[in-house]
Amino acid sequence: MKQLQLQSNAKVNLSLDILGREEKEGPFQGYHFVQTVLHEITPQNTHDFRPDMLTITAEKSKKPEITIVCDDPNLPTNEANTAYQAAEKILAKSRTTTKVTITIKKNIPVAQGLGGGSSNAAETLKGLNRLLNLGLKTSELQLLAAEVGMDVPFFINGGVALAEHYGEQITRLPPVNGLAFTLFTTDDYQPEKTLKAYKDLDLSKCGKNTAQTEALVHAIKTNDSLGIHKTLHNDFATTLKKPLSENHYLTGAGPAHFLLS
Repeated sequence: MKQLQLQSNAKVNLSLDILGREEKEGPFQGYHFVQTVLHEITPQNTHDFRPDMLTITAEKSKKPEITIVCDDPNLPTNEANTAYQAAEKILAKSRTTTKVTITIKKNIPVAQGLGGGSSNAAETLKGLNRLLNLGLKTSELQLLAAEVGMDVPFFINGGVALAEHYGEQITRLPPVNGLAFTLFTTDDYQPEKTLKAYKDLDLSKCGKNTAQTEALVHAIKTNDSLGIHKTLHNDFATTLKKPLSENHYLTGAGPAHFLLS
């Protein structure tokens, strides 16, 4: 039996532009086109942040088997779990039958727009790639990640990145020195939160700030912290019944928000 313990971090969207909706028939019909800058949230850059912790074990078996153990009763432990889906994808690449057990210690608040489930899936892909000695490259892992969810490819590398198309096209950006985040979450658990947030969007009010995203990318590349602060924005703010406090921004689709210092 092989075992690996992994830290699973979160993310915030420094910018999020909703550019339209996929209308063509097919598996991606209804997906939204986005342009967004993502920043990984870690204990090193975020006040009082605790990541999820994953323990992944793999052992040879007569047939493939996946077991999810999670301490959060709100999360499914079957095929609906993103880590389970990621394990299915990676096991399909293995030439041996394997029994996989994934134990998730959940610290990232669920359904808050912090990407905890996507992060769990990405860590599962990376962890099993190592445990099973598959040798898949980053680009290959990102392709598998996109089959699980559009935030998952970002977490293969983490850090700072520009994500485009549905969110699966990733361009890495350099780290920025000195950024510190404070997160504000709620106790309101809404399992269909993201679907509802997209449904509530008025697309005629979205996609107006793409120039700010371009300026944000430039500020990141030049390590201009003031320029970064000036260009933060999120189109999901158009769905809020009342605006957030000054200098507070949604982490993603919400309802969590962050303060950057």
